[in-house]
Amino acid sequence: MPKRKIVLWMAGILILFILLIILLLFSGKKSPQSRTAFMLDTVCTVTLYEWQGDSDEILNDTLEVCRQYEKLLSTTVSGSDIDRINHSNGQPVAVSKTTADLLIDAGTYTDLSGGAFDITIYPVKQLWHFGTNEERVPDQKELEAALTLIDVRQMQIDSGTVTLPEGMGVDLGAVAKGFIADEMGRCLREHGVTSAIVDLGGNILTVGSRPDGKPWRVGIRRPFGDDNIAVQEVSDASVVTSGVYQRFFEQDHVIYHHLLDARSGKPCDTGLYSVTVIGASSQQCDALATVCMLLGYEKSVSLLRNYPDLEAVFVTSEGEVRYFG
Repeated sequence: MPKRKIVLWMAGILILFILLIILLLFSGKKSPQSRTAFMLDTVCTVTLYEWQGDSDEILNDTLEVCRQYEKLLSTTVSGSDIDRINHSNGQPVAVSKTTADLLIDAGTYTDLSGGAFDITIYPVKQLWHFGTNEERVPDQKELEAALTLIDVRQMQIDSGTVTLPEGMGVDLGAVAKGFIADEMGRCLREHGVTSAIVDLGGNILTVGSRPDGKPWRVGIRRPFGDDNIAVQEVSDASVVTSGVYQRFFEQDHVIYHHLLDARSGKPCDTGLYSVTVIGASSQQCDALATVCMLLGYEKSVSLLRNYPDLEAVFVTSEGEVRYFG
């Protein structure tokens, strides 16, 4: 090959290489950016796929939303609104509007559940010590004494103060995570994020769709397994799972899980291993997933008919998957 042709050929290759580099640099494609922190007694992860601006700032601000609300609503953070209510000895406690509103909303699910769900379950939960090294099965006398302290109707909320009779306490574990996920999603959208996922350990919130425009595919874990038993396709929605496998201990070959029926003070036994609720509001999905676990499949279906915009996936103790909506 003549020398001039070789030079032209090499120059052409060089030009193509430069054009390829320019294309990659200015194609607008971004690698997903993610950040993880341990909060709410679980691993919390925010992942950005399409956004404008500084990804570090967005991720920091979004996780800070979670951190601030945990300081407000957690039963285990000293000085939180909930902690002060639970140690008020019957005295009125001034709380934020957020806390008051969430307590009022959570209280409405007691009637829906026929009393199986009650946010004043706190004294009973304290007996079981789930998630600690002191997990145990309380004796019947202890349970009966604690059950007398469960009655959300005794909670008084007036002018920004909450009053509970001495010995009572509240636990927002069934609604707080959903509320916080919604607020984190709001933060992402205010930052102009159009594609992202918030994962709060069993509580998934999606912003928009995947970068390619297709729905997100969210796996539903097989109870007591490592794989998925079902997959839901969603866009701009929350997928919240409540399951007996999420927090439990075994004693004398019997599994005791953290989903306690407020009427008995014991883990519910409704023939369900998990319930996943899919909808626009993570807070609503969170509460209803727990209520449905406490009610069982048939009663849950009757309840969910009042929520035509929601979908649900039930996994029975026999491993059967049932769908609603």
